[in-house]
Amino acid sequence: MGSKTTLIIKDEIIMQVREAVGYGYYKSITSFVENALINELDTLRKAEIKKEILSASSDPLFLADIAEIEEDFKYSDFE
Repeated sequence: MGSKTTLIIKDEIIMQVREAVGYGYYKSITSFVENALINELDTLRKAEIKKEILSASSDPLFLADIAEIEEDFKYSDFE
């Protein structure tokens, strides 16, 4: 069981959520909101990973490590 939280959400959004639940897309408003929050958190995590990858792609030490690893494994790639 989760925690209870009070949210203030625009009426038109709640009406659309109730409609989606009514059509059977979700079991309840709670499951709809939980799913939406999970998706948003996943989007944020992916954005953070992308930011870190872009940062690493311009880090000279990281790029040097990659070059060193590529050199170490250049012959094993052909096995």
